[in-house]
Amino acid sequence: MRSLIAFLGAVAAASGVLVCSAAHAQRPTPSPQGSEEDPTRLPELSVTAPARLPGAPLPLSSVPATVNIVPGDRLRATGAVTLQEALTRLPGVTSNDQQGNSWQMDLSFRGFRSTSVTGESQGLSVFVDGVRVNEPTVEEVNFDLLPLDDIERLEVIRGPAALFGRNTLGGVVNIITRRGAPVYEVVPGVEGGSFGRQKYRLQVGGASAPFDYYVAGTFFREDGWRDVSESRVGKLFAKIGLKSGETDVTLSYQRAENRIEQPGSLPYSDLKRDRTLNYTGGDFFKPLVNLATLSLRQELGSDLALSLTGFGRWLDAEQFNVNQLGANARTFTGTTSAGGTAQVTHEASLLGRANRLVVGVDAAHHEARVRVFEETSGERELESLIGDNQTAVGLYLQDTLDVARNMLLAGDRLVATVAVRWDWLRHDIDDRSPPGDRPSAAGVSTFSRANPSIGFNYNLSPAFGLYFNYAEGFRAPAFLELTCAGPGAICPGLQAGVAPDPPLKAVSARNYEVGFRTRPTRWLDGELALFRADVSDDIFSISPNGTTGLFFQNVGDTRRQGVEISVDARAAQSLEARLSYTYTEATFQDDLVLATPRLTAGCAAPPCTQTVRAGNDLPLVPRHKLSASVDYRPTPWLTLWLSASYVASQRLRGDEENVERSLTDYVVLNAGLRTGWRGFSAFITVNNLLNNEYETFGTFAPNGKVAGAPVERFLTPAPPINVLAGASYRF
Repeated sequence: MRSLIAFLGAVAAASGVLVCSAAHAQRPTPSPQGSEEDPTRLPELSVTAPARLPGAPLPLSSVPATVNIVPGDRLRATGAVTLQEALTRLPGVTSNDQQGNSWQMDLSFRGFRSTSVTGESQGLSVFVDGVRVNEPTVEEVNFDLLPLDDIERLEVIRGPAALFGRNTLGGVVNIITRRGAPVYEVVPGVEGGSFGRQKYRLQVGGASAPFDYYVAGTFFREDGWRDVSESRVGKLFAKIGLKSGETDVTLSYQRAENRIEQPGSLPYSDLKRDRTLNYTGGDFFKPLVNLATLSLRQELGSDLALSLTGFGRWLDAEQFNVNQLGANARTFTGTTSAGGTAQVTHEASLLGRANRLVVGVDAAHHEARVRVFEETSGERELESLIGDNQTAVGLYLQDTLDVARNMLLAGDRLVATVAVRWDWLRHDIDDRSPPGDRPSAAGVSTFSRANPSIGFNYNLSPAFGLYFNYAEGFRAPAFLELTCAGPGAICPGLQAGVAPDPPLKAVSARNYEVGFRTRPTRWLDGELALFRADVSDDIFSISPNGTTGLFFQNVGDTRRQGVEISVDARAAQSLEARLSYTYTEATFQDDLVLATPRLTAGCAAPPCTQTVRAGNDLPLVPRHKLSASVDYRPTPWLTLWLSASYVASQRLRGDEENVERSLTDYVVLNAGLRTGWRGFSAFITVNNLLNNEYETFGTFAPNGKVAGAPVERFLTPAPPINVLAGASYRF
């Protein structure tokens, strides 16, 4: 509670009243749909809602879900180095640092997680221009490959979504990239700061009807603030477009080639002595990705439109892991993916009421190969070679109907949304590992499920709207989860094992949400949402012997429920203040026995077991998150800002029994300034202004290089105070 008290004191010092609404704070240009005279349209809060493919999306007042829409300029104005860091400014969004670098932070909201770490239970989907970029190996997301600097806007949709499909148990992060502006421009930029950070960028774009073009290159490097923690990130993004009559076509290409060192977590005894240490110096991740996307939007008449997207994606990645208790592991992963989506949108009247029907189909094929080598004294020996031919198909339908007006009040409006999606997924796993004692991991697994949803928006007046939504979601077990699905299939490095027996079940979720949006005055916006997700057959990674082996298993039912509140207040053009609070309760719903790397009663050395009771907290989900910020513009060319976040305590991974000491709660203050004059713009950001020492991730493992070493808490320290500054000029 001391952290919370300190947070509230900092907030009070920053501003007498801080209020926030993510929907307003991240508000893009309002949709042209609906006239200003429409009395049921929520002014300014009625931003456009997300769409899977390019087109004319619905106003938010017709969407029964919580949606945060963040313009790319606002994302970059935070001074954040990575996308995850920028998104933690949104209500309820938190991050956990498992790998010890800023590029591979986990992203979490409503108790579900998206991460680049193999072995996590993934519950969020990420899309770039309509292409799903969750990796086909374990549904992980490599955030370091995403084009943060080239984002036009970003949409965060809470809860399952029929248009986006499988793995959207907790929600979707939908990224739309830039294209050429009407005016030719060249924008060089440079940044630098603490930890040896350097960033160089060049952006060129323009348009000459009917064509437009955009090309940008970025190089980033940092030494890191911990031992052996250097990162190098290089990205290229290009897009050409054509707009002619009713036709809109774009072709984009993205390339990223990175090398990121991973200091990881530290034994608590080392952490107390020196937070900059690296326990397993030498761990690194080295990916290379190429992604090409072709999109078409064709108007077929006044009420009918066709959208098409096709893509090809190639990823080669090398992961090296130092093992204190055995041979080191070097993993090579290669995936080739191709697929597309076709969607038809029909907007017309049904029984005299406005109606919008969306019908679509998407399909993707992935070929994945994983090779794991053991390395001892410089010699490399192949441990496993497994591959997966994976095919996924989805069909979806969504209909939005303006049901009635003037029902209870003059000018009120009721909108109904019904949707259904059917997904089918097939894994054909091939095991070409060297002969050994373990059985083959080869096998074929097929999963399918239909997921319905229904929602209602009731807009009482221009200032007040209510909504309700029920939706179901689905996640099939991933490739490497299927090969590592039992205690008899312990998978060193999580890369090879045996086919599951019994097989893993698919995860399903039933999501309920009730909320309202309001704008009682022109200077105040507010949102509130109550949510609950009941998850069946959740899949968890289990680590029974510390850091050297994992396997997956279904753990019965789990539940995430809570409340999100956000308010945004403005004073003329000079001051904007925001406040948001999220309460998330993530718990097991069944009694069960899980493996744990901890030492438990009657167990002198891992692997041990722990008894989990219904109602125990899931690890790494804080119950409380409180965020506040103030933007002050003393002149039109200068903005000063201050933000603060309070994150409550979290259970450590491996303590599903809820008996060990939790991660302590913490407060983080950031501040900065932005300035712009004509074509020149610059910023300065100071992170962790109070230089607080805190940790965002924890687990348990033996601390030593010999068998029988004592088991300790392993925690990942957060960076100390640091500064980043940058400038660019638009010619």
